[in-house]
Amino acid sequence: MFDLIEVKEKDKNVIYNLMQLYTYELSFFEDETTTFKMLDSGLYVMSKYVERYWQEENRHPYILKCNNELAGFVLQRFNEENMNEVAEFFVLNKYRRIGAGTFMANKMFEVYKGKWEVCTLLKNERAQKFWRNTIKNFTNNNFEEKYIRNNSRLAFYFES
Repeated sequence: MFDLIEVKEKDKNVIYNLMQLYTYELSFFEDETTTFKMLDSGLYVMSKYVERYWQEENRHPYILKCNNELAGFVLQRFNEENMNEVAEFFVLNKYRRIGAGTFMANKMFEVYKGKWEVCTLLKNERAQKFWRNTIKNFTNNNFEEKYIRNNSRLAFYFES
């Protein structure tokens, strides 16, 4: 039913296109610490870090497919604190609440063993609930929650 596929550089536009939908959704949680700028073209400004997913070995872009249809993406990286990090995570509405996000998260945790940090925007309570439940089930309730970045983010820490 679900497949997680690493995105090669020749296909990176798929990630860039999905990032537009993802950024639109995140814009609902904008606050003084996070803003999402839209260009006159109607496209959101993309982070300069996205391109690094095809330039640096410690970054891994994936797309999620459900029955061979595009369903979402995840950007995984190894961060400065020597932890795996879910940098960006998005599931199209059509594929939510059927296990797509849980599949994608669990697959990342299985492939990239070790310490993990997963951050959410403080206002994004739906994401916090998803990550809390997913990580709780994956770790058998062995994780820690902490407010970081001047209390602008809620982070989850655990080992896989």
